[in-house]
Amino acid sequence: MRYEKEMIPVLTDYLSSEMGYSIIANELDSSYGVADIVATMDLQEHGYYPFNNIIDVFLLNSIPYKKVISFKDICWMSSYSEKHLKYMVLKGFIDGGFLVKDGVGYRRIKRLTISKNPIIAIEAKLKKWREAFLQAMRYKKYADFTYVALMESTLKNVDLKLFEENNIGLLTVSQSKTVNKIIVPQKNREKHELYAMYVNGVLFNS
Repeated sequence: MRYEKEMIPVLTDYLSSEMGYSIIANELDSSYGVADIVATMDLQEHGYYPFNNIIDVFLLNSIPYKKVISFKDICWMSSYSEKHLKYMVLKGFIDGGFLVKDGVGYRRIKRLTISKNPIIAIEAKLKKWREAFLQAMRYKKYADFTYVALMESTLKNVDLKLFEENNIGLLTVSQSKTVNKIIVPQKNREKHELYAMYVNGVLFNS
């Protein structure tokens, strides 16, 4: 293989056929880096809302549950213009069933869906394993399992201990399109639920 993009369909097939991931996206922007492949399993009724961006997730999470809050107070929480906030963002939350108008303010009536569908993120590189490693570290913000995928010929140059110490998995792809697991990571206990919720919303609603 001469190009990284040639690795993507091989890895996608492997995720689906060998690892059981059924919902797969390429070049997913998590607001914390763009991973080559992000995937999840449809293990439960998800109900993930398709937020426009991670900023909206944090904003909605900041609005108290079952407590009336004024529009002015929400403005203080947000960097949006009042017009955009009222007619685009808050309207979207109302349409999504999260908010209701309550007198002069708003009341959140629905909790955010906690992420239970496991997320895997993969960064693929032909040779630049250090660059891939650093990018993969960022994906731990939302992924349960994070991998770097490299061409098999590059493995001899890799510091495997670095991957093990930082709980980053490692896959290799051969010229014959065989994928091998070199390092299998433990489930990431450091992921941020709001980022995971946003990414699942993108995956399930794309």
